[in-house]
Amino acid sequence: MNSNPQPSIKENLTMTSQIKKLDQSQTTFLVQPFFADFLLEILIGTTSREVRQCTLRNVNRLCKIEISTCDIRLIIHQILIKARLPLWSSSGAGTRSSNQKLLAQSIEYFDLRCQLMENLTKEKQDMLGIEARELLSGEFSWLSTYTISSIANGLRSIDNILFIGHLKFIRTLLTCENINKNKIGRELIRLLVDQFLFPASKHMSLPIESANNEIDSNDDSAFEPKCSTSESRLAAYDVLVELVRHSQINLKIVVDDLINLHHRPILEKQSEWEFMPQVSPRASCGLVGLYNGGATCYMNSILQQLYMLHQISEYILSVNDDGENMNGENKNSDSSLFYQIQQVFGHLMASKMQYYSPESLWKVFRLWGQEINVREQQDAFDFFTALTDQIDEYLKSIKQEEIFHKQFEGIFCNQMICTNGCNHRYEGEEKFMALNVAVKVESLNESLNQFVKGEVLDGNNAYFCAKCQEKRTTIKRLCIKKLPPLLCIQMKRFGFDWENNRALKFDDYFKFPFILNMEPYTIEGVNKRESFLEHDDLVTNANGHSTNGISISSPSTTIGNSKSLQRTPSSLAHASNPMPTINYELIGIVIHSGQANAGHYYSYIKDTRCRYSNNNNQWYRFNDTTVEEIQLTEQMLEEECFGGTFRVQKDTNNNSSSEERIRFWNAYMLIYQCIEPTKLLPPPAIPSSPNTNRLASRANRLQRPNQRDSLSQLTDLVVQSEHNDLFKIKKPLISSSVLACVKDENLEFLKNRDTYCDDYFQFIYKLASTCLDDSISFNDIEPNNSSLSYELCTNLALNYLFNTYLRTHRRLRKDNLQQWVDLLGNLFSKNSPSCYVLYQLLFEKNDDILKLYLLECPIDDIRQIFKQICECVLESSYKYSIKKYIDIFIEQLIILLDKSVVEQVKHSQAYFQLIYTYANMNKISIEYLLKLNTFIRLMNFLLGENIDNRRWHCGQAKEFGIIHEIISILALFCYSSDDNSRKKHDEIIPQMETYFSGPWSNRYLKEICYAFQEVSSAKLTHTLELMEILSTNNEKFSEQLIRIILQSIVQAHTNDLKSLFKLLSRILSIEDAFQRKRLQLAFEGVNESSSTDNCQTFNGLYALIRTSIETEQRRAYQTVKFLTTLSNQNDASKDYFSSTATQWEAAINWLKQQMQTSWQWSPAQNISNEDTDTRSFQRTRSAQFTLEQAQSLLQQTTVLNKNIHHNASTGECMELNDSHNQPSSSSSSSSQSTLVGTD
Repeated sequence: MNSNPQPSIKENLTMTSQIKKLDQSQTTFLVQPFFADFLLEILIGTTSREVRQCTLRNVNRLCKIEISTCDIRLIIHQILIKARLPLWSSSGAGTRSSNQKLLAQSIEYFDLRCQLMENLTKEKQDMLGIEARELLSGEFSWLSTYTISSIANGLRSIDNILFIGHLKFIRTLLTCENINKNKIGRELIRLLVDQFLFPASKHMSLPIESANNEIDSNDDSAFEPKCSTSESRLAAYDVLVELVRHSQINLKIVVDDLINLHHRPILEKQSEWEFMPQVSPRASCGLVGLYNGGATCYMNSILQQLYMLHQISEYILSVNDDGENMNGENKNSDSSLFYQIQQVFGHLMASKMQYYSPESLWKVFRLWGQEINVREQQDAFDFFTALTDQIDEYLKSIKQEEIFHKQFEGIFCNQMICTNGCNHRYEGEEKFMALNVAVKVESLNESLNQFVKGEVLDGNNAYFCAKCQEKRTTIKRLCIKKLPPLLCIQMKRFGFDWENNRALKFDDYFKFPFILNMEPYTIEGVNKRESFLEHDDLVTNANGHSTNGISISSPSTTIGNSKSLQRTPSSLAHASNPMPTINYELIGIVIHSGQANAGHYYSYIKDTRCRYSNNNNQWYRFNDTTVEEIQLTEQMLEEECFGGTFRVQKDTNNNSSSEERIRFWNAYMLIYQCIEPTKLLPPPAIPSSPNTNRLASRANRLQRPNQRDSLSQLTDLVVQSEHNDLFKIKKPLISSSVLACVKDENLEFLKNRDTYCDDYFQFIYKLASTCLDDSISFNDIEPNNSSLSYELCTNLALNYLFNTYLRTHRRLRKDNLQQWVDLLGNLFSKNSPSCYVLYQLLFEKNDDILKLYLLECPIDDIRQIFKQICECVLESSYKYSIKKYIDIFIEQLIILLDKSVVEQVKHSQAYFQLIYTYANMNKISIEYLLKLNTFIRLMNFLLGENIDNRRWHCGQAKEFGIIHEIISILALFCYSSDDNSRKKHDEIIPQMETYFSGPWSNRYLKEICYAFQEVSSAKLTHTLELMEILSTNNEKFSEQLIRIILQSIVQAHTNDLKSLFKLLSRILSIEDAFQRKRLQLAFEGVNESSSTDNCQTFNGLYALIRTSIETEQRRAYQTVKFLTTLSNQNDASKDYFSSTATQWEAAINWLKQQMQTSWQWSPAQNISNEDTDTRSFQRTRSAQFTLEQAQSLLQQTTVLNKNIHHNASTGECMELNDSHNQPSSSSSSSSQSTLVGTD
C-alpha cells in the first residue's frame, strides 16, 4: 500500500458511488493500473469502516453488470488475487504496525472475495487461474500454523479479525465445484473443534492420564479457544455447518464430537434444573468478586481486604500441610476453615470467572461458636476478629507462623506516673489487633489523641505507689509501645439505645488522611513532647501549677495533644531538626451503607501487589461480585467515606432551596500500611520537580550522537525484557490441592462460557436442521434427506435438549422452546428412523426419562415441551406403523400411574394430557389402554383405597378434570360400541360397573360432583356424555346421581353452583321412560312417606328454596333461576312444573319482594349472583329478567290449569247432553273452537 494521504470519507464515498454508473464505453477505466491501487486503498487501506462497507456494496453491484467487452467480475477477482497483502502472516505479534492496521481492516476484503467466489464453477476457476482445492488446502495450513497473540488485547482482536476473514473464505471455498468435503472434513473439524472452539471441553473429555500429559497443567491459556469473540466463533460455526451439509461422514463426526464434549447424560446432574452457570469472565481490571449469599457482604468486604494484602494471602496460599491439626481434622478437608480460606484466596488469584461463591466457607465458619445464617447480617469487624483468631490458632497448631498476629498485632503501654515527690513510673503491656476509635470528634487524629490522654488521679482517687508505700497524685495514660506493620482501625459507629431498645448508627462526620503519622501516639513521641513541655516550663516559668515538668490541670490534663502543645521559641530551638515520623499509608477502607440493623458492606482497596500486578497503587471498589477501578481523590474520599451531612438543591414551585441530608454511607474500618519515609516524597514524574530536571539533564549528557532508529531499539528492548522476565507478572506459589481445584473450575467455566450462549444454541439448531435442507450444490456427496442424516440430526437435537437445553435457566433459553418442538416434529414426520432415535433414548433407562421430564421436572414449560415432543413422535409412529415401539412407550407411561404419579401429583398435568392425546388418536389406542387396565388404574389413583373419604384435596383435584375425561373416553368406548365390539370387553365392563353401580359408585359420583365444582364444565364434555348414557333407562343410577347432585348443591359454595346445575339440567333433559321420575326426584326429593326400602330420603329443589330464602339468598335465587330456565327449555319439565305450581308460587313472590325493595342497579357495578362472595342477594338486571320469566311461566301455568279444568267440566256437560239429545258433530266442533279461541 502507498503512503499517500488518504482521501476524505466524502471523496471516497463519492468515487465508489460513481463506479456503478460506468457504461460500456467507460470500462477501460477498470483495466488501468491505478484502478487496482485505488480499489485496494478504499477497500482495505482506509481506516473508515463506512468507506470500506460502501466500497464492498458498490463493487458487488458493479460485478453484476453484464458488459460484452469484458467480464467485470473477472477483473475485480484478479485484482484481489494478485494483491500483495500481509493477510497470511504466521502471527499478528510479529507484524509491523502499518501491516497490523491492514489486518484490522481486512474484513471487507475477505467479504468481497467470498461474494465473488460463492458457488464458483470449475470453468470460472480455470478462467481465473485458481484451484479451489489448493486454496482450501492453503487456508487449512494457515489455520493450523497461525500463532495467536498472548500479550496484548489489541493483538488478540487482530487475531480474531483475521480468523473471521479466513473462516468466511474457507466456508465459501467449500461451496465451490470440485471440492470433496469428506477428504478435508475430518482434519478441519478436528482443528476447529479442538483448538478454535472447544479446547477446554476437549481437555475435560480426555482420560485423566492423557489430560495431565497433554498440556502443562499450570498453563491456563492453553485452554482458551483461538476464536475468542462472538463474530469469529460464528464464522467457525458456519464452516462446520457447511462441512456437514450433504456429507453424512462429516455430520457424524461433528454430532459425535458435540455429544461427547457437551451433551452426554451425567448422572449427578439428572435432578438439576434451571441451571445458570457463570459465563461472565473476571473484570477487565483482572480482579475477581465474591458472591453474596443473601447477607454475606460483611464477609466479602473483609475477605477482599485480606486477599489484597499480599504478605498475608501469599503466606496462607503457600502453606501446604497434608497432616491433621490438633483437633484431628484434615487440613484439606471441606470442614477445615483454613482450607476454605485457601480456596477463597486461590480463586481470587487465579479464577477466570467474574466472581467466586464461597459456599463451603459459609458452612464451616463459626462466629462465636455458632453457625452463620447467610441471610442474617453480622458485624464486619466481628468477622475480622473471629476469622483472624481462628486462622492463627490453626497455624499455631501446625507449628506455622501466626501471620495475622505478625502483621496486625501491636502493644499498648499502660502508664502510671507519680508526680508529687517520688516520680516513680509503672507500666503494663496489652496487645491489640485493632484500634477502636470514637467518631464523636472531627478527625482520626483527634480521636487517636484519646489514647495518649492523661488523667490525673488525686485525692481519694490517688494511686498507691508500691515503692513509696503511700498514695500519690498520679497521671494515668495509655500510649503505643509497638506499632504493627499493618494497622487496623475500627470506628465506633454502632451503639444501642437501651431506653428504646433499638440499635443505633452514628453517621457523624469523621475524616482521616491518606498518610497517617503514628509517631505522636507512641511512647517515644509522648516522651519527646513531655521534654518540650518541661523545657518550656523551666525557661519561661509560665503561670500555672507545675509539678516536675508536667503541666497538670484538674481534674484531667491532656498529654500529647498537638493542639495543647504550644511551643515557645526555646522549644523551637530544640526542634530545629525535624521530628521523626512513623508514617502509615491508607490502603483499605470498609464502607457501611445503611442503618444499624439493615445495611450493606463494600470495600475500597489500593492495589499494593507491585510484583503481581501491572496496576499497582490503583484503587478499586469491591462490591460483592462487581470489581471496578476508581480514582480515589480527596473529594471522593470525603464524599464517600467521611459521613456527615450534605445539601441538595430542591425546586418547589419554582423556588430554589436546599435540603440537608445525611450521608448514611461512611467508613467503618480502615487499614493502614507502614511505609518508608522516602516514599512520602513527590513522585519524580511531576514536571515541576527538581529531581525530574536533574534526571532530564543527566539524560541529555548521556545522549549519544549516533543513535539507532527507534524500531531497532524497541526490538532490542523487547528481546532483553523477555530474556530478563521484565514484563512478566510473577505469581506466588499456591498449594497443589487449591491450584487443582481452581484449574478444574476454570475449565468448567471455559466450557460453560462457550456452550451456554445464544450463538451456540443457534449453531446446534442449524446443525440439526441441515437434513431438512433440500438445496442442491456442486459437491453433493449424498442427499441431505437420507435416513442416516435424519437419524444423526435427531440424535443431536434430542441429546442437546435432554442433557443441556431443557435444563438451562429460562433466561438463557429465552422463548425458543417451540422452534425445537417444530423441528423435531418435522424430523419425526419425514423419516421413521428419527422416531427410533427417541424410542431408543427413552427405552435405555426404562421409565426414567419419562418420569424425569413428565413428573419430576419442577418447570411447567419443560414438562409441556416434553409432552409435545412425545405427541409428535406418537403421531408419526402411527403414520409409519411402528406399533411395537408405541406399545412399549405407552406401557412404560401407564406403569407410572401405580406409584410415581402419586408421588409427583402436583406435576402430573402434562402426564395426563399425554395420555388424553393418545386416547383421542384412534380406536386402537383406546383398546390398548383398556388392555393395560388403565381404567382401573385411573380409578385407583383418583379414589384411593378409602371408600368413605376423599383422597385428594380441592387444590390438587382442580387439575383432575382431564382424568375424568380419560375415564369417560374409556367407558364410553365400551358402552357405546356395538354388540360385537362389546364382547371384546366382557372382562372390563363388570369392573367398570363396580364404580358405576357397585360399592364404589357413591364415592365416584361424589368425585364427579366435586369435579364440576372445581373444573369448568367446558372441560368435562365426555364426562357429561358418560353421565347421560349411564342415566338413560337406568332408574337406580338416575336416582343415585340426582341425590348426590342435590346434596352437592346444598353443600357447595354458591360460586360453584352453575356447573352443578348444568350437570343436573343435562340429566333431567334425558328423554326416556324415567324422565318424569327424575324430574320428581329433583323438584320434590324423597321424603319418608314416599321412600322405599332401597331409597334414601333427600330434599328436592323446592325444599332447598324454602330453607335458603332466609339464610342463603343467592343459593335460593340460583335455584329459582335454574328451575325457570329448565322449564322454558324442556316441555317435560314445564309440564311437571305446572303440576306443582303451588310449591312454586311462594318462591316467585319472594323474588318479587326482593326486587321491589329499594331496587337499584348500575351497569358499572358488574355484579352477579353467581360469582360474587357475598351471601346476600344482589338486585341485577339478570335477576329482573329471571323474575319476569318466572311470573310469565307461572301465569301460563295458571291459565293452562284453568283451561284444563274448564275443558274437563265442558266435556262432562257434553257427555250428559249426548245422552238426551245427540248434537251434530259440527256444533260440537264449533263450541270447542270457541273456547280455545277465547283462551
